[in-house]
Amino acid sequence: MIKDKGYSMELNKADKLVHSRAKILIFAAFAFALWQFAWIGSDIIKGTESSIIHLITGLVILGSMLWVAACYFFYSFSKKVKKANAFEALNDELTHKNKWQAFMAGYFTLFGMIWLLIPATEFWDLDLLLFIRTIAVLAIIVPILFFSYLELKNDQGAE
Repeated sequence: MIKDKGYSMELNKADKLVHSRAKILIFAAFAFALWQFAWIGSDIIKGTESSIIHLITGLVILGSMLWVAACYFFYSFSKKVKKANAFEALNDELTHKNKWQAFMAGYFTLFGMIWLLIPATEFWDLDLLLFIRTIAVLAIIVPILFFSYLELKNDQGAE
């Protein structure tokens, strides 16, 4: 056990920053998903006389505003990391391992969905652009959420 209170305080700051980073990433993934999936939804119902278009347009606007807020949270988080001089603590071997695992989760999601889409085109007449956009959004969201899950899981295991 580390008895040096100064060192222990730094670990607590780094742990808090790791937890904060994971929460910001989860928020950003949610904001991005809302924005992009609502936008895809608006493209699906474009040209119809559906009354739901106003709701979907509102969700696109809300998602884009939340995405702007997420960008601000990233900016303020980077200032906290710089102030705490915690860049190296937040970029350790475990973080690299988590990033790699998250990248692989995104990779398998991306190519798994593409390989599911290929035979589906043989049976159904699909709007490929909408499916490709959906796959692209999922390929962005899945690694972010998986990385956040790993960071929070590892953080809980450290306590």
